[in-house]
Parts: sequence; structure tokens; C-alpha cells
Amino acid sequence: MKQKKARDVRPEFRVILYQAVYEGLRSICPSAPEAVLLYLERDGSIGPDRTIEDPEAFHKGLSRIFGFGASLIERRILGILYERLQMDGEIQDRFCFLHEVKTVRKKLSSVKVEAFSFETVNV
Repeated sequence: MKQKKARDVRPEFRVILYQAVYEGLRSICPSAPEAVLLYLERDGSIGPDRTIEDPEAFHKGLSRIFGFGASLIERRILGILYERLQMDGEIQDRFCFLHEVKTVRKKLSSVKVEAFSFETVNV
């Protein structure tokens, strides 16, 4: 009889990132996530299933909408990401969103945890 491997129940990173983006946009106002994500979906910055497959495309799309204000939203998104994943991470004054996302993804893939608890985002 074969032993079953422990199933890794961690949500995919793209799902976690989407939830952080949704919550970060919600900090602007409650209706912001729907409007911004719909625009980003239509211009190809996020996937049709509202997942963030390409953080660089997301970053560029957000920058087109908010200009320099995008960095404030990205800082909030990163803070939410670190908080939800219960990871230590300090976002420097001068940060690169793409580098930070890669760092979080790398840390997440190296964590030996069976499950994370997340609040679901109703969209």
C-alpha cells in the first residue's frame, strides 16, 4: 500500500496576490476594486479570470491609471501580502514592486507549511 504524500493546500500565489490587490484597491474606496480590475482586465494587464499572471503587466496597468499614485497602492498591496502570509518584510522607501513580489513568491515557495488561512474576497 502506497503512502500518500501530504497535500500542499497553499493557495496559488496568483490567487493570493489577487486577494491582496483587491484589498489594497478597496482601501481607496469600496467600489475601486471592481472599476480598476475591470479596466485592467479589458486592457490585458490582468487575466480574464481576474488573476494576476504577470505582475509586470499589472504594475504597468496600475501606473497608467494612477501615475505616481500607483506606488502608494502597490505599497499597500505588499503590506497586505506580507501580513496575510505572516512573513516578515519591511518595504523600503524606494522599493520596486516587481522585486518585492518576486521576493514574496520565493519566500512562499520555500515555506514548509501545510495550510494557510485566508479570508475569501467576494468579488
